[in-house]
Amino acid sequence: VSVFARADRALVGGLVRAAIARRVPSKAAEAERFFSLGDERRLRAHFEAAGLSEVEIATETLRFAFASFDAYFGGVERGAGNMGQEYTALPEDVRRAVREEVRREVGDAGGPVETEVEVRIASGRR
Repeated sequence: VSVFARADRALVGGLVRAAIARRVPSKAAEAERFFSLGDERRLRAHFEAAGLSEVEIATETLRFAFASFDAYFGGVERGAGNMGQEYTALPEDVRRAVREEVRREVGDAGGPVETEVEVRIASGRR
């Protein structure tokens, strides 16, 4: 399996989820659960509880480049995936605040946006 290592090292959804959780406290536990398997010990424990042995976990860093912040964030604004659906269901003022927080977080300066993503890749044998 592959999972994001941390919310702040996920492609778009992690930043959006964290920004939403700061504005809608009822979403905080959901955001924490969503990224909980990024914890290597927890991921290993799930594999072992499933009866797998020879569990191996590697962490990879991937870089992605987008032509602009709009290209980076556009899928979320169009309601793509569960994160986009959650975002588009927010009141307009909260959506604006989330978008601006994410824009600042990725360091948008009006040009291309680059981001690093950290994933954990785990495998095991039965």
